[in-house]
Amino acid sequence: MQSRTLSVPAFGVRVSTPTWPVEAVVLGLILVIAAFMRLVRLSGTSGDLDEGIRGIQLLLMSAGYRPVQEIYSSQGPLLLDMLYPFYRLFGETLGAARLAVGVYSLLGILGIYGVARALGGPVGGATAALLVTLSPTYLRNSRQALAEVPALAPAILAVAAALEYQRSGRKAWLVVSGVLLGLALLIKPIVVAAVLPIALAALLGPRIGIRPVILVGLVSALVVGAIVVATGLPALMDQMVEYRLKSREASGWNLRENWRLIQASLVGREQIGLFVLAGAGALVAALVSPRRLLPYLGWAAASAGVLLFYAPLFPKHLVIAVPPAVALAGAGVGLTWQAARNQRAIGAIGALVLAGPILMYGWSLPAIANLDVGFMNLDQGTEGQRFAQSADVASTIVAVTRRDEFVITDHPYLAFLAQRLVPPELADPSASRVRARELTGDDIVTAAQKYDASVVVLWSDRLRTLRTFRSWLDSRFQAIKVYGRGGDSPRVVYVRTDHDLAQAHRSLEASIQTPTMIDFGGALRLTGFSLDRRELTRNGNVGVTYEWEAITRASVDYHVITELIGPDGQSWSDEELALGGRNVNLTEWAPGQWLFQSSTFDVAATAPAGEYVLRVGVYDSRAKTDLPITAGDTRLGSQQAPILRYEVARIVVQ
Repeated sequence: MQSRTLSVPAFGVRVSTPTWPVEAVVLGLILVIAAFMRLVRLSGTSGDLDEGIRGIQLLLMSAGYRPVQEIYSSQGPLLLDMLYPFYRLFGETLGAARLAVGVYSLLGILGIYGVARALGGPVGGATAALLVTLSPTYLRNSRQALAEVPALAPAILAVAAALEYQRSGRKAWLVVSGVLLGLALLIKPIVVAAVLPIALAALLGPRIGIRPVILVGLVSALVVGAIVVATGLPALMDQMVEYRLKSREASGWNLRENWRLIQASLVGREQIGLFVLAGAGALVAALVSPRRLLPYLGWAAASAGVLLFYAPLFPKHLVIAVPPAVALAGAGVGLTWQAARNQRAIGAIGALVLAGPILMYGWSLPAIANLDVGFMNLDQGTEGQRFAQSADVASTIVAVTRRDEFVITDHPYLAFLAQRLVPPELADPSASRVRARELTGDDIVTAAQKYDASVVVLWSDRLRTLRTFRSWLDSRFQAIKVYGRGGDSPRVVYVRTDHDLAQAHRSLEASIQTPTMIDFGGALRLTGFSLDRRELTRNGNVGVTYEWEAITRASVDYHVITELIGPDGQSWSDEELALGGRNVNLTEWAPGQWLFQSSTFDVAATAPAGEYVLRVGVYDSRAKTDLPITAGDTRLGSQQAPILRYEVARIVVQ
């Protein structure tokens, strides 16, 4: 295999580099590895609110609604159009949306190769591409239907194009850079840090001049302006500009809190070695070619500034700091390699500068690999465990609605799982939007009435704080199913009182495995229950569903108490669920009124093996006493003391 000589104008040296076929093979192998890490096991359930928002937005697009103009979309007007072709072609699932993000992440890796290669040659490009491929932060964002990576891909390519102009002086690269930058900003403007390295590369160029900066800026402005006009300026101002200003004001900005998040979620995941290596790479580049280094330093500094001053800042935003860091690290390694091959003294100096950081990064590789494997297996078995009830609530939504009915929910992921639409104005019910008063109780009520929504699903407390909405909900809807979750607020499914409640009852009752007639205090009756399993291992869980019915009229906040009693007589898992609290608000019981309750109980890894008893009772919060069982229990008559708990089932724990 022959080699060819590549002239690098910025250095004034001639270095021997591998032939392009070898470069292509190396880059191809890196992309194959990256694709495997990003495109496998994409159908897992994470339960992430942002992914739920993305899923329901895409479902609304399938129904004919347009982003921004009809669908609330605060990320950017181009994001959903970037994801939609993949979503449509690959089954209209959340996995299909994640596939789109994974593909764009590969373009970002290709762009990083170009950025680092512009300064560090092929070795620098390959090093940077490999570092970003292994980055846990970049990997995680590449496997979720989020906006950051799709926006980063054209932003990185825009920086690469500007650096190519700096090398070659060809203005066509400035046009390409300006177009890509405009597109990136309209996917999500958080990538605005790319403006500085592009401007610096245009300014410095082969010769210093302001006209190239004006050219790339004008091209970007034309792209942004054309798309803004086509989308609609008032809607974009409301959803992107005013929302962000109000959100920042409502959440407040705190430099210390941002710094803590950066340390914990970015430095913690990437390990300090990557950023030390980036700093060492910048030092090597400063010794070799400080002028060509400036765009890289500007990119890193601008990205850090965005993260420090962004509000509210979330872990997903931190990915914007990864590309400039790996580019600096790769450039330093590449420059050292080139100098060493040419037997220049700077090669030895670079090796000394980089040796420690490379060892530090290598030492952190096991931890990085462990994080990467975890993110490649992100599903209900890991971070999504707290959303294990989502499939059940989706089934409940399907059971009580028609395909063409709209649902109101604070967690759009549930509506997406059920393939039911939400009003397009309510596609994003995030806490930030509520705090910023961009989503009010009046907005929700108006949208619900406009689309004749008959079902409301509350999965958190963010909408319960809106008085207008809460009053409307309490006066027109009835709770039909409650999902307990320990000491946290229960999750509730409501149906409008003029809906066919009898049909809803029949649909839910079909899931009850064991009918019963257990009366508590002559007031509340357990009419049936279901278990998802009767055998489990320690560190597992068991789910139970109860069906309750009022026997008499009462104004009582009943509490359902469930206990899992181990073979040692101790309670290893329990729950007290208030049915009349502000979250469920079921205090006025009429005879025949019914309610389904689902709860999940964990068995700790330290729990003893053996036979456990799952038992349930009812507590009268007004009388401050447990209701005794008055009918249906076979133990009645065989003991004088009141029976306060019904033994639902015996469960074997191994």
